[in-house]
Amino acid sequence: MAVIVILIGLICAVQGQQLALKELHTLHQWTSLSLGDDLLKGNRFLPVDVDIEYGDEGRHRTFLTIPRLGMATPFTLATVVAEDNAVVENPRLEPYPGEEWHVPPNNCSGITSAIRTFIDECWRLWVVDSGQVNSLQLCPPQILTFDLVKDELVQRHSLPPESYTPSVSIFTALVVDLAETGTPNRCVGGRAYIADAWGYGLIVFDSLTGRSWRIEHESMKPSSPLVGLARSSNSQAGIFTVSLSPSEVEDRFLYFHTLNAFDEVRVRLSLINNETFWKSPNASEAGGHFRILGTRGIQCESEVMDQSGNLFCSLISLGALVQWQEGGSSNYTADGLRVVAYNPHNIKFVTGLKINRNSKGEEELWALSSQPKLFVGGTLPESEVKFQIVGCRTADLLANTPCTVGATENTPTDV
Repeated sequence: MAVIVILIGLICAVQGQQLALKELHTLHQWTSLSLGDDLLKGNRFLPVDVDIEYGDEGRHRTFLTIPRLGMATPFTLATVVAEDNAVVENPRLEPYPGEEWHVPPNNCSGITSAIRTFIDECWRLWVVDSGQVNSLQLCPPQILTFDLVKDELVQRHSLPPESYTPSVSIFTALVVDLAETGTPNRCVGGRAYIADAWGYGLIVFDSLTGRSWRIEHESMKPSSPLVGLARSSNSQAGIFTVSLSPSEVEDRFLYFHTLNAFDEVRVRLSLINNETFWKSPNASEAGGHFRILGTRGIQCESEVMDQSGNLFCSLISLGALVQWQEGGSSNYTADGLRVVAYNPHNIKFVTGLKINRNSKGEEELWALSSQPKLFVGGTLPESEVKFQIVGCRTADLLANTPCTVGATENTPTDV
């Protein structure tokens, strides 16, 4: 009852909007997630991140990360089999970039446990590999970058020991920033920003220099448990999200929040990018640069910002997606948030939320939505949908028009 009251209160505060069901496009959904071996039927596979790559003529690939919860997991970074691109129910998965990258799981030259991905504008797939199997740190965490045209590795960076806490650090968000269009080496470099939710820090990796650094601040730690929120592993999660101002904005910010907080925090991106500062004694004086943007009055989980400055966030257990615009006329408050989608059937526990550009250059929002029970060891009826990938053009979300996506306009299956 309390949850319903909160949601109704939020909706009423958002410029008098009425609560109407928004049908998102379901690209794929699984009642049973199989990794291709019937002998593994009793194992738990929990995908946590999603990305959609668009190629020529509407061709697309769907990527999923499936962190290893046990040694029997055959692969941990997957794509939907090309022949199943148009299959909605239980499409088959295959290992990316190939089976040899995933066995054995303690092979530190391969992929131990992929947890986060990001596709940049240069057709590169960035992958964060936690190096863990069920909290056992088998290998150092690493950042891998693949050329999506050739499906080949172009860079690997193992995090130094001071950047993470073995068997503790869990990476819940990844965003990559490229230099401005026309900049030399734009598609060689890039900076990755990674949220370490249980280690309470932010990791920055500069691919052009091959160096990384870690940032910590009190605002990245979990706040006191909220009233009515049961103590759980999730209530102890720190910085859970990372979003960036649009690349064309002159004064850019990095945004984040912890999982159990109502506040959104921002800090100037130029400061985050200053490696020298964070590796100096002056880093302890950075506190005043982390500012509370505003208070939602409600929890949200995954978030992402598009290139128009729209910050989208999924509300925990409320089946809603809200939006706020950077540089707009509204403050970041419950009054300034706008509900752009409400659908308890599509929006459940969102562990992956991405903005991808389709073949026409239009931005689309994609979410990996799962049944929350699965993340606390619960079970569901065999016929019930466990995981689904849903999406919508951001223009359709903002205009409240029927959701369309480029993936349905042309789905060639030949490779």
